[in-house]
This record gives sequence, C-alpha cells and structure tokens, in this order.
Amino acid sequence: MLSHHEKQEVINILNDVLGPGTSMKNDEQAHFCPFCHHHKKKLQVNIKTQYWHCWVCDAKGRKIQRLLKRLQVDSRKLKKLFEIYGDDYIVYSKDTEEEKVELRLPSEFKSLLKVPKGKINPVYRKALKYAEDRGITKEDITKYNIGYCDGGMYSNRIIIPSYDMDNRLNYFIARSVHSEEKFKYKNPPVSKNVIMFENQINWNEPITLVEGVFDAMAVKRNSIPILGKFVPKKLNDAIFKNGVSSINILLDEDAQEQALHYTMQFQNQGITTKNIKPTDKDASDMGFTEVNNKLKESKKTGFGDIISQKLKGLW
Repeated sequence: MLSHHEKQEVINILNDVLGPGTSMKNDEQAHFCPFCHHHKKKLQVNIKTQYWHCWVCDAKGRKIQRLLKRLQVDSRKLKKLFEIYGDDYIVYSKDTEEEKVELRLPSEFKSLLKVPKGKINPVYRKALKYAEDRGITKEDITKYNIGYCDGGMYSNRIIIPSYDMDNRLNYFIARSVHSEEKFKYKNPPVSKNVIMFENQINWNEPITLVEGVFDAMAVKRNSIPILGKFVPKKLNDAIFKNGVSSINILLDEDAQEQALHYTMQFQNQGITTKNIKPTDKDASDMGFTEVNNKLKESKKTGFGDIISQKLKGLW
C-alpha cells in the first residue's frame, strides 16, 4: 500500500514528464498521450495498480516505469519509481525485452469489401480509388484485410494490417488517401521490430524483402516489407531460425548501399541471395508483371557483382 507521500511523488514525476495531469477517482491521473498527441487528456494512469492506457490510440502497459522508459526519461526518475514500487527492476537491465503493447485496429476501421449503405461515404470512395490506383485488387483486400477510417485519429486513411504467425495484429500502416496530405503515413504507437505479413510467409520458399507494404503487394507472394531500409532484428533472427535458403532483395534505388550490405551478410551465412535493382522508383511503381519478370531474370549476386557495384560508388 502506497503512502500519501509516495503517491504524491509518483504524481510529481508523471506531471514532470507528461505535463500537468488531472486527478480522477480511484487513484487515477489523466494526461495528454505522448504517442498519439490527442488534444484531450486521454492517457489514464492508475497510481495504485500502475496500469496505464490511452483510450484513443490504445497504447497500454502494466508498469509506470516501462511507460517512462519508452519516453527515455532520466534514469533517476526510474530509480525513484523502483524505490516506491519495489518491483520491475528489469527496466535497468541491458537485456530487457521490448515492452509488449497490445495493438488493436482503430475502432473506426471499416473493411473496403463492405460498401456503405445509403449515400456513398466519400472517404470510402477515395480509399477504394487509392487502392485501385496502387494496383490493389479485391483479392488483395481480402488477403490483407485492407480497410479505411472515416473518423478518429486515422481519419481519411487507408489501413493495411499485418498479422503474426498466430494471426495476431502486430502492426498496421495508415496511409492518407489525400495526395496533398503533408504527413502521408501515421504509425501506431508500437515498435517496428516486427515481421510484416508473417502469417502469409512460407519460410521454406524464397522470400523477397522490399521497403513498403505496397511494394510487397506488387510482388504478390512471399514478400516481406521491412518498413524502411534496414532489416528488423526480429526478421533477421527468423530468417536464420527458419533456415531460409534463398532471399531476393528488392529495395529502392536510394537504398542500394543497405541492399549490398544485406546481400553480403546473407551470402556469408550460406543463403543464396539476389540483389535486384529496381527499374523504376520502387517495386510498387514497377507493378506485378515487371517485378516478377525481374525476379525470374535475375541471377544470384556474386562477389564480383558486389565489387562492381562498390566501384560504381554505391559504397
């Protein structure tokens, strides 16, 4: 049982990190969420149980110390919380695993397969048109459970979910359907250290690594988006754990330095690797036919090919 003084110390730390909070009943404090930045105080922290939860973006956890650690606060504040609660010392360990935050699709999520009743929803129209322009078919919408949001923090965005091997949501992409939108992508408040579309992957067959979800859809089969230029640790570990024997690397033109790095890394581990340079900006611009022709035509990247590309100034 925390004393009144200890509770006040925790409140002071939260106010210092998150800004002045609002006291609620049952030892709870309401704060502005540092993950979704909603304009109202939707992050609630229970001083007694340590449970915290944002009612907008669904970021949550069971330890206040882990919330503060995610925000990279001064270690002295973490130490003070440890002294007050007397548990969760693991937050100081270098081997601490990432906090597992349960992720859910936005409550406003609607499937693109379901045509709105009555007057056609303008956001639905825009999202469907965007999908068609990116070459996404009805089969893709079904396969990836693609939808959209016409309200909430992901309003006017097409939503592409990703599920792990147990069919649990591990990430989603929220892409604006408006070309003039400044922030085209809005990421959920969880780590990108995931294996995108893991439930769609057959590790016994060649896999193709691409940068984004739309690139993966252009490849159509056994393709994993790495959400940038670097392979996530979880994916890298899974490649070796599952004994993958063949990998195609199809990154954008401006990521060829990283592509060469991973080509060498995988080849040094005995994995047959093809580093495929795109003929256009990215795989999604190339489209299914051109991408797959490239995959068929390309040969294993040899040591000489790597040296040649290095000499051309890629490294």
